[in-house]
Amino acid sequence: MKIIIPASFLIFLYTFISCTSQDKSEAGTFFLKGNVQFKDKRFEEAVRLYDEAIKKYPDLTDAYLNKGLALMQLDRPEEAYESFSIALQQEDGFHEARLARAEAGLRLNRLNQAEDDLKLLTVAYADSSRFYLIRGNLYVDKNNSALAFADFDRAIALDPANSQALVNRGVILFEEGKNSQAKQDFEKALQINPTLREAVNNLGLVLLREGNYKDALDHFEKVLIRVPNDPYALNNKGEALLHLGRYEEALKCLNRSVEINPDNGHALKNLGVYYSAQKNLPKAVEFFDKALALEQNVPGLHGLAGKAHLANNDLKKACEIWSIGKILKDSVSMAEAGLHCR
Repeated sequence: MKIIIPASFLIFLYTFISCTSQDKSEAGTFFLKGNVQFKDKRFEEAVRLYDEAIKKYPDLTDAYLNKGLALMQLDRPEEAYESFSIALQQEDGFHEARLARAEAGLRLNRLNQAEDDLKLLTVAYADSSRFYLIRGNLYVDKNNSALAFADFDRAIALDPANSQALVNRGVILFEEGKNSQAKQDFEKALQINPTLREAVNNLGLVLLREGNYKDALDHFEKVLIRVPNDPYALNNKGEALLHLGRYEEALKCLNRSVEINPDNGHALKNLGVYYSAQKNLPKAVEFFDKALALEQNVPGLHGLAGKAHLANNDLKKACEIWSIGKILKDSVSMAEAGLHCR
């Protein structure tokens, strides 16, 4: 299940520069042309024009901000972080650049730096839905779901149309097993933004958990129409197909998911499920063990992996896996360990 890091929710400045020289005047022209390209989603061209503005007038702080925002849209957070940092070197109180840098820091897993930036903005952005969305994402990355939930809740209170905050709050509710509340958040997000693929995907996961495999499959296919190589949607589609008994179709989806993202523990688990269903126990054990080695939070993995090892005549290994599963409150692990392990 996916938390959304805001990228479409961007500050876009249409600053007109006081032209006291030809260079400043030309820089202003490049800057405004860059803004037009940004608005039209031509981000590469926007970056080029902002660079031209900076060459003409290196002190044009807004150009560094907007260049960074365009780079974020191009999924180049390292360069964006540098551009935001230059803006802050020029103007330490440039709050928009600091908030944008915090967002870039999250993408780069620079959690301490992002937290430091956000602390400096607590007063200035006390009524900002976007601020609470970004800080909530920080708390998610720091594994503090209670504080993350509170911030997403605050973001929604400040802006009920914040579809990204609705999705992220829904993810926490889903992970806590509160399916109906999570479903409401995902459905509200889709009412606001019907094309928000994370909401479509996550609603599919709720349907999958409810056993509504056909409707879940429809949701994952909607995501894949727009993004055919989304490894998470491919895995989710594969899991729905497994439940529907369409094994060979499932195998194609799961193999493609792992090909794109070899460290997708959920897809590796589902490949283990596939090979267990085909009675190919050595292959099932291989994929379950690969998933276990990643040490990701994959619900049900330890119970299934232990059962595969037991079926493969390795009770000792099965009990080792179930003992960890018991710590993780995996119900299958607890039941199987009680039956088979001393």
